[in-house]
Amino acid sequence: MNLARSSLKLFAANITGSVLQFVGIVYFARVLGPSPMGTFFLFQAMLGLFAIPADFGIRGAVEKRISEGDSQGKFLSSALALKLIPISAVVLGIVLLQSWINSYLGAEIAILLAIALILQEAAQLAIVVLKGELRVGETAVLQVARQATWLGVGGIFVSQGFEALALIYGLLSGIFLVIIWGWFKVSVIPNKPSREHARSLYDYGKYNVVSSIGGYFYNWMDVAIIGLFLTQAHVGAYEVAWRVTTIVILLSRSIATAVFPQFSEWSGEGAKDRIEDLIPQVLTPSLILVIPAFFGTLLFSKEILGLVFGTEYTMAWLALIILMFDQVTEAPQVVFGRSLQAIDRPDLAARATIVGVMLNLILNIVLVWEFGITGAAIATMIASFISGLFLHWIYLSRRLSVQIPYSELFACVLAAVSMTLLLVPVRWLISVNSLVELLFVICLGAIIYTVSIPLFPSLRSTILSQCQRILRGQTNES
Repeated sequence: MNLARSSLKLFAANITGSVLQFVGIVYFARVLGPSPMGTFFLFQAMLGLFAIPADFGIRGAVEKRISEGDSQGKFLSSALALKLIPISAVVLGIVLLQSWINSYLGAEIAILLAIALILQEAAQLAIVVLKGELRVGETAVLQVARQATWLGVGGIFVSQGFEALALIYGLLSGIFLVIIWGWFKVSVIPNKPSREHARSLYDYGKYNVVSSIGGYFYNWMDVAIIGLFLTQAHVGAYEVAWRVTTIVILLSRSIATAVFPQFSEWSGEGAKDRIEDLIPQVLTPSLILVIPAFFGTLLFSKEILGLVFGTEYTMAWLALIILMFDQVTEAPQVVFGRSLQAIDRPDLAARATIVGVMLNLILNIVLVWEFGITGAAIATMIASFISGLFLHWIYLSRRLSVQIPYSELFACVLAAVSMTLLLVPVRWLISVNSLVELLFVICLGAIIYTVSIPLFPSLRSTILSQCQRILRGQTNES
């Protein structure tokens, strides 16, 4: 598998999907306002919460076992059999608790939540099977199609006055499209399930589910707690700020997604030295966009929220800065975490995640109560740094000899600082009061940063090397 091309293909698709999502959020946020957006975001938060017990780590286990290349059909059919029981139990729970769920969400949409859960599990299973087949790049178009459908269908229903329901209908339509298209692309043929293969999936999944919980906590627990203590308008403003930050980490997640099946295959072959050689090569690309984004947010956080989404969203300007810094620590963490899982040590990733879950929960309750949405951002940042970055790195470094490219990362920081220093007088000269002026300073900052990068030899060498891999079609297996 060509890791460079797979990463680039995923990144391009993720950028396209995120642009579609961003355009949708901007449009819907302006038309609907924070409260209906908050209802939709809470719906997504509950969907993420119920997906944890409904899946119980099976999706990650399927990707891992299928990527190893043995008994793929039996693993797939065993996974389908395993998932029926927890999904049924969770759907039943949603139906029984629908009055409470409707009250929390602020709309009569609990049944739609149950439908979304069933559809999402079917869609995500198709995606992980494709990844396990080392066809990571082919999953990219599915994500774009899902976002495009959400935007198109949601826009139609918004124009008809459906408010938050419009976004939910768009979400369901996008998931359904992924089911049809994704399973059409899958080549693994289900075989007779077996107790042995089910046990293997369970043994891996019971640790992987802890990592899933951690992913949910970092993405949605702060939103869920804000929904308990504050208003739906606060939920909408905070989640909009979070969505802005997720754009800059797309390359990092694309790289981590692409390397997992390859690392898994190498680990199964006992070729850990190849993993050790590759990890430093992907760390710098993982951070190369995140670092300047943080420095740019320091200068223009209020303008980004106010001019793009509306003045009512500027309440989250400080949270935006904190969450953007959190992405700086999140970028290497996704590489370290996926590497641990690829070398068949999900138990270690689970240990780190448990620490983060507890920290995130406790800190969110305390800090949201005291500082509102800014407290939620601080809680997420602290928990993510301690468990996500520090502990994952400690556990990985004890199993693999990995070198951190400090000189390259320091060069990224210097280039970003230079960009910031040059943008400060520009901000004094230009009052950023319109979208056009905001886009101008963002583009200017991107140009300054891009021009600064080649001035550092180590960074220039890394970028040229990655470009050559993509253009020549070289694989990291050679």
